[in-house]
Amino acid sequence: MFSLRTAISTGLIALTIAGTTIATASEASAHDRFWPGLAAGLVGGAIVGGAFSQPRYYAPPAYYAPAYRPYYVGGYYPRCHVVWRQDRWGDQYRTRVCN
Repeated sequence: MFSLRTAISTGLIALTIAGTTIATASEASAHDRFWPGLAAGLVGGAIVGGAFSQPRYYAPPAYYAPAYRPYYVGGYYPRCHVVWRQDRWGDQYRTRVCN
C-alpha cells in the first residue's frame, strides 16, 4: 500500500538529506575579532539606548497657581507646612502652620 502521503513524506526526507549534503559549510576559521565586536556593541547599544530613552527636557505644567488663594496677605503668599502637634491628652494630630 503506497499512498500519496507516503510518497510526499519520502520525497521531503530525500530532499532534506540531499540539501544538507550540498549545503555544508566550509571549514570554520576563527579570527581574533574581540575589539571590533566590542566597539560595534558599544556603538549599537548607545544608538539603540538613545532611540528608546525618554526625552531629557522638562515640560512645565500649563497652569501654575490655583484660582483661589485664601491666605493672600499684604502682597505675598505665606509659606505653609504641615507639622505634628499634641493635644493636652497626648494624642497627636497634624496641623498646617503658615509663616
